[in-house]
Amino acid sequence: MGLLTRRLIPRKVRRLAHPARAAKRATKKALIPKTVRKAMWGVHVAANPVSSAGYALERSIFSKPKKSKGRAVVYRHGSCQAKPRTPEAAQRCRNR
Repeated sequence: MGLLTRRLIPRKVRRLAHPARAAKRATKKALIPKTVRKAMWGVHVAANPVSSAGYALERSIFSKPKKSKGRAVVYRHGSCQAKPRTPEAAQRCRNR
C-alpha cells in the first residue's frame, strides 16, 4: 500500500477491505501477551532501522499534534483540602 493510498483512503475503509486480516489481528492480539508483543516490536525496530526511520518521518509529517493535558487552575485557601476551580467557589467554601 503506497504512501498516497494511506493518506487518501480512511483507515476504517482500508481495514474493511480485508476482513480476514482484522480477525487474524484480533486473535493474535488476544492470544499474545502485551509484553511479548512490545518486545517483538522492539526487535523489529532494531532489525529494520531504515524502515523504522521512514515510518517515524511519515508519522511526524502526517499525524496531528497531540494536545497537552494542562492542569486545571485550582484556587486554594488556607489548608482546606477542597480544590475549587473558580475564585467564587473558593469564597463560598464552608471550610474557610
